[in-house]
Amino acid sequence: MFGLCVVIALLGAFVGGASAAFCPEGYMGTVVGKDARNNTFEIQTTHNWSYNWSHIGWQPNDAVLEWLFPNEDAANELCVGDYVEILGFAAAPGWAIGLGKMNSNTELFIADIYGDPNFLEPYWSSEPLDPPLLGNFTIKYNSTPNCSNCGMCNCEANYTNVTIINGTGQVEVDDHQLYPEQTCMYNGIEYRINITFYSGEASACPVCNDICPPGPQPVSNFAIHIETVNQPPETPRGDLNHDGGITPADAVIALRIAVSGEFVEEADIDKNGCVNALDACMILQAAARNLEI
Repeated sequence: MFGLCVVIALLGAFVGGASAAFCPEGYMGTVVGKDARNNTFEIQTTHNWSYNWSHIGWQPNDAVLEWLFPNEDAANELCVGDYVEILGFAAAPGWAIGLGKMNSNTELFIADIYGDPNFLEPYWSSEPLDPPLLGNFTIKYNSTPNCSNCGMCNCEANYTNVTIINGTGQVEVDDHQLYPEQTCMYNGIEYRINITFYSGEASACPVCNDICPPGPQPVSNFAIHIETVNQPPETPRGDLNHDGGITPADAVIALRIAVSGEFVEEADIDKNGCVNALDACMILQAAARNLEI
């Protein structure tokens, strides 16, 4: 994996500078074939991501491309007929850095991610075709390097911190520290998210090295599954992390919202048009069963 510094440099796929990064290609299309022996699959593309300044975004595309599966989960779970988004390098067999499987080619919500979720983040905030995650969640991670196993650009990741953000109010609903091969689960009222961290990289700078040469971004390997669950008739008022009950954790979330100055309607308990410490206090009292909200 660390040899990517040299490989990417030879391909001319990164730009110089302290925050150097490489630019993968983006495609959407339907899986039309699987080859278990060679660990590859083919897609018939419908769109590709254009960097043309006259049109930055998804544009129609018609090609058959072969890709390597990013991990064993993808090889086992991806089926012919699935509609997917891929970010990677398409030179056959293509390297799929991030692979997102959607409900269908008409329900453009990514429900399963294989590889690196960071490379499936929306490219352009106004791009209507860019598929969001099911439930409009955002999943972020930040990895800590293992300084005993480094290349010039990146190190092996010792562990990673995963954060799940609820897209409805951009509220952090869960976070976990994962070591390689570990799994965590978020259980909400409407959605369940299962995350496995297989392996990854972290930047060698500034933790392990003072100076790093220009090179590619670190890449990690995950399997993430988002599924809907049976929803009770009504979410309790004040349940900001959507875990089915009102707890002190909801009061902490309300206080964070108050400090940030954001307005999240479900946190505005007293309905005065803003979120403040009083709302957090009311939620805390409700958690202690001293107040009905």
